Amino acid sequence: MIALYRSASTSAAASRPTSPQWFECGCHGSQYNQAGEKKAGPAPRGLDRFAMSVNGGALTVDTGVIIQGPPIGTNTTGQGG
Repeated sequence: MIALYRSASTSAAASRPTSPQWFECGCHGSQYNQAGEKKAGPAPRGLDRFAMSVNGGALTVDTGVIIQGPPIGTNTTGQGG
């Protein structure tokens, strides 16, 4: 499970789902796979993520801790692009 930050790394533009497997930045057209890895467009990296933890069966997403998105070329899903 990954908690992705909707803002594209090129700006504060929100990335939106374009299918169950892909996200796209509405401003610059960068495309990301389901894991937030950059596959096309001008973004300098994949989508940033939020830190998460599980305590007592409850999932907590810490929106105060942003983890920089994966570098260009990362492909953990096998999705092309």
